[in-house]
Amino acid sequence: MKGLQTIRLLLAVLLIWQPADATWEADGADKSQVKAAQAISNFRENVPRTEQYFEQAYGYAILPSVTRIGFGFGGAYGKGFVIEGDNAIGTTKFFQFTSGLQAGAKNFSMIVFFKDKEALDYYKSGKIQFLGQAGLAFATVGVAGTPAYNDGVAMVTVTRLGLMGEFSYSGARFSYKPLSKE
Repeated sequence: MKGLQTIRLLLAVLLIWQPADATWEADGADKSQVKAAQAISNFRENVPRTEQYFEQAYGYAILPSVTRIGFGFGGAYGKGFVIEGDNAIGTTKFFQFTSGLQAGAKNFSMIVFFKDKEALDYYKSGKIQFLGQAGLAFATVGVAGTPAYNDGVAMVTVTRLGLMGEFSYSGARFSYKPLSKE
């Protein structure tokens, strides 16, 4: 009972702090949705350049926790939600394999913005992929992402924790599964 009260209080605080144009509201009974809402708030508070994307995007995918480990070869995995307008329309997963000069581990949040319906539909098809990366993340410092839409998609990540240096080649894939209608 006390845990449910804590979740309700946390959700109420998040909704108060969230800017007025944020229309998606997490289901307070769903811990993964609450984590996604917390990650969205973190992006808005700590990465000011994302505000224009939140205001203009047709939709977005939010992955609140992606874990990545690498030493020569590596990989990453995370899962989250796809938001269209003010509705969570599905779940998403991120898979990545890397090879190259890399060492370390990190955990980060990722948001993928879709400029229009066409970009979101392409994402939902499971065909979207990204290749190649370089970077350095230390402790909780690190923000990366595309500076503008590329083929209707813009991606931003924020390192939550970890230490990783890399210059690697990667293959990344996203999957999408519609939420069941109840």
